[in-house]
Amino acid sequence: MRSALKTALLAAYFFCSAVLAAAPPRPNLLLIVTDDESWFEHEIYGHSNLRTPHFDRLAKEGVLFRNAYVSAPSCAPSRAAILTGRNFWELEQGAFMLSYLPKTFTVLPKILMDNGYQSAFSGKGWGPGILPKEGQGGLVGKPYFDIKIEDYEKRPYLDRHDVPANFAAFLDERDPAKPFFFWAGISEPHGRWPGGKEARRRLKEEFGVDAGKINQAPGNNPNIKPPGFYYEILDADRQTGRMVADLEKRGLLENTLVIYIGDNGSTDQPAARFKGKGSPYDGGSHVPMALMWKGSVPPGRVIDDFVKSIDIAPTFLRAAGVPVPKEMTGNSFLNMIRSDKSGWIDPKRDHVMHGNEWHTDPKTARTIRDKRYEYIVKYPNSERPELVEELYDLQTDMWEQHNLIDNPKYAGIKERLKDRMHAYGRETGDPRSTGDLELFNETLKVQALLWPQYRKGIEFRRRVAGKPYAEMKENLGAE
Repeated sequence: MRSALKTALLAAYFFCSAVLAAAPPRPNLLLIVTDDESWFEHEIYGHSNLRTPHFDRLAKEGVLFRNAYVSAPSCAPSRAAILTGRNFWELEQGAFMLSYLPKTFTVLPKILMDNGYQSAFSGKGWGPGILPKEGQGGLVGKPYFDIKIEDYEKRPYLDRHDVPANFAAFLDERDPAKPFFFWAGISEPHGRWPGGKEARRRLKEEFGVDAGKINQAPGNNPNIKPPGFYYEILDADRQTGRMVADLEKRGLLENTLVIYIGDNGSTDQPAARFKGKGSPYDGGSHVPMALMWKGSVPPGRVIDDFVKSIDIAPTFLRAAGVPVPKEMTGNSFLNMIRSDKSGWIDPKRDHVMHGNEWHTDPKTARTIRDKRYEYIVKYPNSERPELVEELYDLQTDMWEQHNLIDNPKYAGIKERLKDRMHAYGRETGDPRSTGDLELFNETLKVQALLWPQYRKGIEFRRRVAGKPYAEMKENLGAE
């Protein structure tokens, strides 16, 4: 009897050992977040002739997302939503650009660190915002900012921090026995941009691009921007290529899940024709997104399902074998990318909702869209006393030039989308749907007083850092 038991225990031991030995290592995670680019700025989406070869490589050797959206068309709330895996309206003061992300919200890098990952970052993280006693910086891990770009004194329009070089420094120092998470916050193509003459020269010399021939063809997006913007799009793409090449050189690319996403749409140029960054329109929150995980994700696929930036955190956690906190409202798309399917895949991903509260002035709006129609509600605020509703048929009017809200033919579509918006809003605690607006209204008042101080420079932010938020409000005259 003892002999049989011993034999069974040994067999179980060797079986478990074999399973553990055969289990693939947990993936490394690289999240590349750029600043201010809409999806249509890349040729691969079919509305531009600006080629971004390194973004295209991620898409062609992995997955291109046709309908990727951020939670808000404004950098700080958008990045807070990415980090927490929650809609921006769930984040209290974190829903507002220039405010703060409360410490009560756990962020992705911290969860990964608590589960054996090395976490590090470089470039633009969460922000811009303030850091009172109740707030956090958003990013957790070791910062890498020592390496600067060459001649940064002569190129003040670019972020002086060399994100790819700092990523390489992290790879040199990391513990190879542990998986890593790295946030690569590329500041480009956020303005300011190089002037016209320099931008045209650099486009030609560095990328072989004629500035006069960008986006001139019929059917391309109507929002023609200065050549400096396009130079910075290509610079961000080049930085992406350097990081991917570094992983490949070190033999790490095969087991690294790489995601590239913009934090919000591109800047209006001119605002009368196009509706981008800070706005409730498609150009504000519809962003470029591609993913590559060689050996684990079948390549060369295009996914049409609506995917939100808040889905990244639960996807990373599931890929890492880490439980997803129940507080995260984002939904993992891991099963979808591991499949061999393209096009529309998950019937539940047939709509998307986003919105905004503040971006240098009140931007109180919510947007919901399905495969064809987009409903927008702009709420009353200090600069607009009335509620405004808009409705667009994106199948025939993708640039949102013809508001159908007063056309009785579309009344049923409006009501359907409106009901869906508020059902999801109530489900996720959106004050614009629940009516619990005390905190939002108070924060909007604070932002109006904070913005002039913020514009004066960093000294004000230094004074309020680490001090109670109530003290700052009192000094601003908000209490």
